[in-house]
Amino acid sequence: MINFLSYIIAALVTMPLLFLLISYFFAMKWHRYKKRAVRQCTQFTVPFLVLAIHVLLLVLFEESYWSWIIIFLLVILSLSVIIQYKVYEEVQLGRSFIVFLRLSFVVLLVVYMGLTVYGLADRLFL
Repeated sequence: MINFLSYIIAALVTMPLLFLLISYFFAMKWHRYKKRAVRQCTQFTVPFLVLAIHVLLLVLFEESYWSWIIIFLLVILSLSVIIQYKVYEEVQLGRSFIVFLRLSFVVLLVVYMGLTVYGLADRLFL
């Protein structure tokens, strides 16, 4: 039972797009509104994308870039707080964190896709 659970977690970490589809399916069943379901599943997928990018960087370059990932995420969070302060002249941490999750989802998805393509090209052609 423990092995099966560890295999499921490993699969979700290494394939976050699968987790995105599964969480979207459950969010659609839970909310019944497409817009809310998309927002919730993207927010739930961010930690899995972070772990997947860490694993990809570890496999491709054989070095841990965990500290760089955390610094990058903190920069995105601070930028979302600064932009919110400039626009609304007050900071609501809940709104700022949601903007952070959405923005980091987009950025991390692009990085994940780029690292996946690079990894495939590296293993196939080099």
